Amino acid sequence: MNDRPRPWTMQQIALAAGVSVTTVSHTLSGKRPVHPDTALRINRLIDEFGYVPDAGARRLKSGRSQMIGLAVPDISHWYFGRIARGVEEMANEHDYGLIIASTSNSDPRREKRYFNMLRTRAIDGLVYTASREIKPTDELMSMASSPAPIVLADEDIEELEGLPSVTSTNYSGARDLGRHVRSLGHTKAVIIAGFPGLHSTVQRMRGIRESFPNALAIHGDFEIRSGYELMGDLIAHEVKFTAVFACNDFMAIGAMRRLWEEGLRVPEDVSVVGFDDVDMASVVTPGLTTVRQDMLEIGRQSARLLIEGLAAGTMEGLSSVQLPVELVVRGTTGPVAE
Repeated sequence: MNDRPRPWTMQQIALAAGVSVTTVSHTLSGKRPVHPDTALRINRLIDEFGYVPDAGARRLKSGRSQMIGLAVPDISHWYFGRIARGVEEMANEHDYGLIIASTSNSDPRREKRYFNMLRTRAIDGLVYTASREIKPTDELMSMASSPAPIVLADEDIEELEGLPSVTSTNYSGARDLGRHVRSLGHTKAVIIAGFPGLHSTVQRMRGIRESFPNALAIHGDFEIRSGYELMGDLIAHEVKFTAVFACNDFMAIGAMRRLWEEGLRVPEDVSVVGFDDVDMASVVTPGLTTVRQDMLEIGRQSARLLIEGLAAGTMEGLSSVQLPVELVVRGTTGPVAE
């Protein structure tokens, strides 16, 4: 049995302080001046006895829940965890609560549950991150045509041009990787790409092929095991290459492991590059050459766009954001072997 006392209501705080409920409300909101001594008395009572605003009453009064949602494909994944942290930081700065939910790679049943939270105003808006699905679900298409307060984070979705998005400059980052590897004398390369059709996959492959137009591309799922197994397939089929472009760091690290098991040295025999600059990229041996993108800032800017749209009462007129990336050269790239 829980004997912990319940927090006081605003009416109880007002009664104990000898003031009106309106004065307590003004003290909490800061929208109207309150005598400093009175404010001090009220705040001491709140600290001593606690006070939790009635979310239901607040929602009825303002039409807002002061909560936003974040839908990610996999809540346990490091990559999406960074985006979630950025969304949370911006939400906190604007006094919004945050509900984070996993769509299990865009499971329509799960998505419907979170979109229903928008319809019933349990949340005021939603930051949505796409997964392996190229086409948006019917539920997302329906919400986007409303248009609902939704911001796309990390991936653009071509069919949802009306929704603002926050992405990285994937093409320019991959182009810089390609030029770097080409400058080292490499001419034979393979691409371990992400899910086919994803905006980031398409843009990264396009950037790499500016320098390596004939590079063979095979598709993985962005996980370490995928890079490991796909590299094994390339070696088993005796594909000739001196450079490997992995479309994210995890697949690059998996590929490096398989190369090591096969007795191939990185970078002496094969140069390997990734994309993202995850924490692991700087601590593997040798350090991974990659492109650094700021997942934390993707989250922050996505939440900022959403909150601006909510303040304006419409998402129309909000411009999508493309964040810059940076080439990070480490030890996994070197001159082509003579």
